[in-house]
Amino acid sequence: MTSACLSSDVRTLLHEKLDAMLAECDLVMDNAKFGELLNNLDHFLYVEGRNFAKEVLEQKLQEKITTVENTDEGKQCPHCKKRTSKTRKPKP
Repeated sequence: MTSACLSSDVRTLLHEKLDAMLAECDLVMDNAKFGELLNNLDHFLYVEGRNFAKEVLEQKLQEKITTVENTDEGKQCPHCKKRTSKTRKPKP
């Protein structure tokens, strides 16, 4: 991932989250029982790393959506109407 891929605000947020995750990683290592350091660290990084990767993906997708919505092609035609759902009426 290059630095030009993300806006500076998003990069700053993700760096802060990564720093927090690495600090928690130190806590996991410090609190691991004898002989369980590798398993605890592996589990922590698997779970938290996956959550971090998910957040990065969500941020990238949101930036792409915002970029597309702000283009002329992404804006809705002024003559178009919003579609309404043709489902049955909700029960009172």
